Amino acid sequence: MKRIVVLGGTGNIGRWVVRDLYDSCKDCEIVIAAKDSKKAGEYAKKFKSSRVKSAGVDVTDINKTAKLLKGADVCINCVIYYLNLHVMKACLRTKCHYLDLGGLFHMTRKQLKLHKQFKNKNILAILGCGSTPGITNVLAAYGARFFDSIHEIHISFADADFTKYDQPFVLPYTMYTLFDEYMMKPPLFTKGKLKIVEPRSGETRIEFPKPTGKIKGFYTIHSELATIPKSFKGVKECSFRVTFPEEFSRKMEFLIDAGFASDKEIGIGKSKIKPRDFTAKIMDRWIPKDVKVKDIECLRVEMKGKKSGRKKQLIGYCLTKSNKKYNIPAGTYDTAVPPSIIAQMITGGKISKRGVLPPEKCIEPGYFLRELRKRGIRVFVRKK
Repeated sequence: MKRIVVLGGTGNIGRWVVRDLYDSCKDCEIVIAAKDSKKAGEYAKKFKSSRVKSAGVDVTDINKTAKLLKGADVCINCVIYYLNLHVMKACLRTKCHYLDLGGLFHMTRKQLKLHKQFKNKNILAILGCGSTPGITNVLAAYGARFFDSIHEIHISFADADFTKYDQPFVLPYTMYTLFDEYMMKPPLFTKGKLKIVEPRSGETRIEFPKPTGKIKGFYTIHSELATIPKSFKGVKECSFRVTFPEEFSRKMEFLIDAGFASDKEIGIGKSKIKPRDFTAKIMDRWIPKDVKVKDIECLRVEMKGKKSGRKKQLIGYCLTKSNKKYNIPAGTYDTAVPPSIIAQMITGGKISKRGVLPPEKCIEPGYFLRELRKRGIRVFVRKK
C-alpha cells in the first residue's frame, strides 16, 4: 500500500487534500500530520478507516519530521510556506518525494537550489502544486503546444462569491500570505529581465468569463515568476496579478496602514507579541462555519507568441465551482485537489523526472487536466 503523509493535514487546505486522497486513492495509507496531535487524531477518526492514520509533528524539528516520513512514498506539505526548506531537508534524509503549495517567489528560489541534492537521491520535489501556482503552470505547459514561439505569459485569477455570510470578513486563505501579497514588492519579468516593482502597482481591469466579468487586478508576489520565464524559452514578458473585490482590498489596506500586519514585536504588559501573529489568530475566527458556500473561482493564463510565422494569442481558463458534497469553497477546492492528483501520479509511475522542479517542467498536462475534469473542475482555451 502506498503511504502519503499530509503535513498540515488539519488546515484549511490540508484537510481537503486528505479528503481527495481518501476518495480517489483506494490503495493509499494516508497520514494526517499536524502540530496539534489531538486535532489530527480527531480528524482521522472521522474517516472510520484503517487507511487513515494521524501523527503530531512540529516541522521545525527536522529530525522528528524525518522520523515521521520514514517509509513514506510522498510528503504533501501544506504548512505555511516559510517552513518549506525544513520539510525538504527531512525528505532528503528519508528519500521521500515532496510536494508543496508554493513558496511565494523568494522561498521558491531558495528551494530550487536543492535540485542536485534531490536528483542525487533519485527523488522528486515539485514546487507549487495547488491552483496558482500549480494548475496555472500546467495550463501554461498545455498552451505552449499551440505555439512555435512564446513571447508573453500573463497569469491572474478571480472569484465570484454568492455566499450569504453573516460576518464582516472572509479569508480566501491564510492571513500571513495575504499580508505578504499586499505588502511585499512583487517581481515582474519585462523586456527579458526580472525587475522588482512596488506593491499593488500595475493595476488594470482583466476580462474573465461570466459571472466574474471584468475586475481590477494588480501585481503581487507569486511563485510563477520564479520559474516560468526560465521554463519557456523566448518569453520576454511575464506577470502575475491578483484580483480581489475593492471592499476586501480596502479592509486589507486599513489593517496594513494601522500596523496590524507588522512583524515587529510590541510589549503588552509583561508579554511581547507581533501584531501580525495577533491579527492572524483573530482572523482565524472568521473562517466560515455552518454556511452553505456558493462561489466560483477562475484561473486565467494568457499567452502570446507565433505559430507558422503568424501572431497568436491563447487564453487558458480553469473554472471551479464550490464543492456541494463537502461544502468546500471553490478556491480551497481547486488548491487541494491538484496535490492529491500529483502525488498519485508519482506513486503510479506517471512522473519519471527527478530533482527540484516546477509543475510545468514535469507534469504531463493531458492526464492532469483529465483528472481535474473528473472532479468537476473545468479547463478550456480560447484562441485568437
